Amino acid sequence: MAVVVLLAGVAAWRVGGSDRSTRPSPGSAARAHPLIALVATDGSLATIDLAGRRTTLAAEAGVVSGFPAWSPDGTQVAAVQVGPADSAISVYAVPRDGPAPSPSAPVVIYRSAAVPPFYLYWTPDGRHVSFLATEADGISLRIAPSDGSAPLDGSGPGAIIRQGSPLYFDWIAADRLILHVGSGADAFLGEVGRDGSALAPGLADAGDFRPAVVGADGRFIAFVRGRTPTAALVVTARDGSAEHTLPVFGPAAAVFDPAGQTVATIASDSPSAADLAFPLGPLRLVDPASGVVRTLLDGSVIGFFWSPDGRTIAALRLQRGSGSTTADGRIVSVAAIAATTPEPTASPTPPPGTELHLLFLDVATGAVRSDRVVRLTSHFINQFLPYFDQYALSHRVWAPDGSSILLPLVDSSGRDQLVIVPPDGSAGPPPIDGESGFWSP
Repeated sequence: MAVVVLLAGVAAWRVGGSDRSTRPSPGSAARAHPLIALVATDGSLATIDLAGRRTTLAAEAGVVSGFPAWSPDGTQVAAVQVGPADSAISVYAVPRDGPAPSPSAPVVIYRSAAVPPFYLYWTPDGRHVSFLATEADGISLRIAPSDGSAPLDGSGPGAIIRQGSPLYFDWIAADRLILHVGSGADAFLGEVGRDGSALAPGLADAGDFRPAVVGADGRFIAFVRGRTPTAALVVTARDGSAEHTLPVFGPAAAVFDPAGQTVATIASDSPSAADLAFPLGPLRLVDPASGVVRTLLDGSVIGFFWSPDGRTIAALRLQRGSGSTTADGRIVSVAAIAATTPEPTASPTPPPGTELHLLFLDVATGAVRSDRVVRLTSHFINQFLPYFDQYALSHRVWAPDGSSILLPLVDSSGRDQLVIVPPDGSAGPPPIDGESGFWSP
């Protein structure tokens, strides 16, 4: 959908301090038995556990669900549902002890034909769902109570936080968030309250990136300053001291590890004639305290995901290969144009074809735990992958115990399905019928 191209990311920085106590710790699971919330290929919404017990939450003809978003405590799932007449946001209760045999009716918290929502992110206290919606002249950031107590058309007081395009946001606490709105000289990057008013001085000269990010302990922040050819990833203490910079060329993505001690980033590390609309380049790690930079994976990395314990990163890299599983989809095809130089780990004269590799990397040693060729679904490539750093704030690809990640892949017959992939290279459980899916906390 074209509206997704406008999706923006977020940060978690606050001049006056940060309150992340309402967020579950990255390595902890709120549920005794983790679940996957998924959208099936027919657009229905369901949950499934590792034993294969599946509970359908929504299955109405002509209605298609969007990416499901778990509440912070793992007891509710919210999803955008697009029907013939309008779009709605529904919240479903999911008991802690596993799939319910007879799910209760959902709570509808927003409905509109004129202003459709397309991205959901729960507030840290789990009492509200914030969302981006497409307006006639751009994007609005809105919020609705998860109990459905506000007017469903979004006309209640305080329902609109701010408007702009593009727009990226992240919750710092239940009453404040950080926004990255607009681009170029008119861009705003800073902390705002629930009413959209600035709570602290903004960060000047915001560059080409989506979310500014903050470490879990609130000590360091990372964002991009300036534009190519002088743009740089800035990693600094929140009081502005101990600033370190890393030159970047073109769009950049940065994500802190779950402990907030290391920033992982991808961006081109040299000027390029290609004008890509998303980050592409080597995967590098930055120590916020010392500024030391280490390349964890060279080449054309287009996305990465920290494990819950911060010891492993799953990375997606384009590289020349046999072409047996050719990278598919608009985004990856464009990125492949820029991957003209063989990676140092590839053959000096690679055969034609560009493969997409999923690599699991040991963060401490840089060792590759496993490496396999994958084919992501076009839906994932076009809707999720270009904004993986934003979705890292609201949706979970890794299982809560770090035993696997969940990716939508295309099998040898051309069918889309959800695949649980262990990091050690072993075979996972049987594939799941689904177009998209995310783990519970």
